Amino acid sequence: MNNNTKIRRHRLLKEIVVERGIGDQRHMQKELKKKGIQTTQATISRDLQAIGFVKVRSGPGRYKYELLERAPEDVVWDRLRLLFRNFVVEIRSTKNLILIRTSPGNAHGVASLIDHVARPEVLGTVAGDDTILVVVDSDRNRAGVEDAFRRLL
Repeated sequence: MNNNTKIRRHRLLKEIVVERGIGDQRHMQKELKKKGIQTTQATISRDLQAIGFVKVRSGPGRYKYELLERAPEDVVWDRLRLLFRNFVVEIRSTKNLILIRTSPGNAHGVASLIDHVARPEVLGTVAGDDTILVVVDSDRNRAGVEDAFRRLL
C-alpha cells in the first residue's frame, strides 16, 4: 500500500467525521469511494483507531465518532464513564489482570480511553472486538484500578 494513499485516506476520514458528522463506517466507505478511494470497512475501522477516534453515544441508539485528543483528566474520565455505562457488560480479574467485556465492536474505543487515563499502575491494554485485557503493575494495585472501573458503571 502506498503511504500517500494512507495519509490521504486519514485526512479524508477526519474531514468526513469531524466536518460532515458522518458516524457510520459504511457511509464513510461510500464517501471515500466518491473521492476515489476504494477501501474496506475493516481498513476504515483500523484507520479510525490509528487516527484516535473513539465511538461515543450521541443519543438513544445513535453513536458517533469523536477525536480523542489530549484532554484534561476529568474530561477523559467523563468520556470513560460514558463508554463504560454504554458498552461494558462485565468486569473480572485475577492477579494483576483485569478482563473487561464490552458489547461487540466496542472494546477498542474503551481500551483507547483507558490508555489515556493517567493511572501509572496501568501498564497497558490489549483489545479485541469485545474484550479488553488491562495489565496492572501488581496484584496489590489491581484491586484499586478494578474498583475505579466498577465505579464507572
